[in-house]
Amino acid sequence: MIDLQIPVTGEPVKRTYRLPKELSEEFDLYLEAAQLKQPGADESAVLEAILRSHMKKDRGFRSWLQRRRKEAEKKGAGPVLAENYG
Repeated sequence: MIDLQIPVTGEPVKRTYRLPKELSEEFDLYLEAAQLKQPGADESAVLEAILRSHMKKDRGFRSWLQRRRKEAEKKGAGPVLAENYG
């Protein structure tokens, strides 16, 4: 079984991407496994959970985001988004 928490999503934003066929097929298999764990989970919810999980574990991204937030605070800019990842 997959090790992924599938959150309740907020307001969706539509994006379109192209993926290699093999990756798309593997994602379909991952989606199938996710739906066994959480029936009713759709592609968007599963992809969101994958992205959140990856970004939360990505130390390079978290360090970059932390630096970006500090720079924004110094400039008095508004909040830097992605509060769930730092």
